[in-house]
Amino acid sequence: MRLRMSILAVWALLAAFLLAPAALAQLRRNPAGPRAGRPPGPGAGLGPGLAIIDRLERMTPEERRRVLDRLPPERKKLVEERLKQFSQLPPEERARLRRRLERFQQLPPEQQEAARSTFLRFRRFPEDRRKLLTGEFQQLRRMDEPGRRSRISSDEFRSKYTPAEQQLLQDLSKLAVAPNP
Repeated sequence: MRLRMSILAVWALLAAFLLAPAALAQLRRNPAGPRAGRPPGPGAGLGPGLAIIDRLERMTPEERRRVLDRLPPERKKLVEERLKQFSQLPPEERARLRRRLERFQQLPPEQQEAARSTFLRFRRFPEDRRKLLTGEFQQLRRMDEPGRRSRISSDEFRSKYTPAEQQLLQDLSKLAVAPNP
């Protein structure tokens, strides 16, 4: 259950900040944030996504509401839900998600775009298939390269997943060649 929550939290965090360009643009336009003039917080010097997370976490509820009110209603609701889920995670889990986002931000832009595209394809699958795909992905990412190739070319893998799901899992495996701590 905890692993499932961790995986869902990573996807949720990425969804909130990769798919909410208006919120990102707003926070980037005002890099000091609504707390301008106050000393920098612990997120100073981080990449833009991490700095935005940090900035949103440090805002008062009123400041956060003003920023989020500028978003379209659906996007605002999504970001609020994701922020709530993120804030309810244990501190060690939030730290792990921050490390993952930091690694993502260190990828070249074309790899970041490939990750976004793959994530969007993943989100198009029904919930029951996403759960199955998530479990398979976790197994694949724990394998070394020959083990992944063997699994992906196995008859069991081919019969269990549609061609689109197989391609998605292959693409995810290319993005995550090493397990994340």
